[in-house]
Amino acid sequence: MKKLIRPAMLILPLGAGIFFPQAAILAQAPYNFIRWALGAMIFCNVLQINFSDLKPRKEHFTVLLLNILMGIIPFYLLRFLCPADPVYSHAAFFTGIAPTATATAVIVSLLNGNVAFAITGFLITNIGISFVLLFLIPLISGNFTAAFLLNVLYSIVIAILIPMLCARITRHFFPAILDHTAKLKNFTLLIWSASLFIIAAVARQYFDQNAGASLGVLCILALISGVLCALNFTIGYFLTKSEFRRDTSQILGQKNTTFALYLALEYSTGIAALSTIFYVLFHNLWNSIQLLSFHGKRK
Repeated sequence: MKKLIRPAMLILPLGAGIFFPQAAILAQAPYNFIRWALGAMIFCNVLQINFSDLKPRKEHFTVLLLNILMGIIPFYLLRFLCPADPVYSHAAFFTGIAPTATATAVIVSLLNGNVAFAITGFLITNIGISFVLLFLIPLISGNFTAAFLLNVLYSIVIAILIPMLCARITRHFFPAILDHTAKLKNFTLLIWSASLFIIAAVARQYFDQNAGASLGVLCILALISGVLCALNFTIGYFLTKSEFRRDTSQILGQKNTTFALYLALEYSTGIAALSTIFYVLFHNLWNSIQLLSFHGKRK
C-alpha cells in the first residue's frame, strides 16, 4: 500500500488541477504559493543534513558547470530554431538549469552509492545555481535594469537562501526536531502535491486560452523534457571515473523541479513551467528502471 502513496500523490493532484483552473490564481501575487512551498521544502530538506558529512570534490563542481550549460545551450538552440515563440527556449532553460533534488540522496542510497557525495552535490548545485541565476535570468529575459536584478535577488534569497539559513539555525538550537524526520518528509510530500495541483491548474488555464496550439505545445514540451532528462543522466554517468558514475548521473539528472517550477512561473509563462512536470515523470521513470535493474542483478 505504501508503494502506491507516492505515485498517487503525484498523479492525483495533476488530475485534480486540470478540473479546477480557478486554482491558478494561487500561483500569482499576492499568494505566490509556489514560492512559499519551495522555501518550506528547502527548509525541511536542509534541516536533515549533517554538514560534517559533506566532502566537496572536483566532480561536484564539474557537475555544477554542466548543470549551467544544460540550461544555457538548449535555450540558445531553441531560441534560434523558434525565434517567434519564447515558450520553448524558456522551458528548456528553466528545466535544464534546475539544480539537484534532495531526493537524489535517497535514490543513491538505494543503489548502494555514496550518500554523502549526493548530499554534497545537492548543496553545491543549489547554492551555485542560485548565484548564477542572478545574472542568467536578466540575460534570457533581456531585462538588465537594476530593479529587475534586485527582484531576481529577492526571489532567490526568499525562496532558497533564507530557508537554508533558518534550517541551520533551527537544527542548532532545537536538535530535538530531528526526532520528527518522518513527519517532515510527509509534510514535504504534501507541499509538493499541492504545488502540482496549482501548476496543473495553470496549465489548464493556458490551454483554455490557447486551445488551437495546446496539443502541439504539449508534445514539444514533453519532447524537450525527455531529451534533457536523457542527456543529463547519460552525460552525468560518463562524466567521471567508475567509482562515482552512478552518483554523478543522479546529481545531474534528478532535478529540483520545484525550483524550476517557481522560476518558470516567476519569470516566464505558466505553460513553460509545464515542462518541469514532464521532467518529473521522466526522471522518476528512469529511477524506477534503475532500481528494478539494480535489485534484479543483486538477486
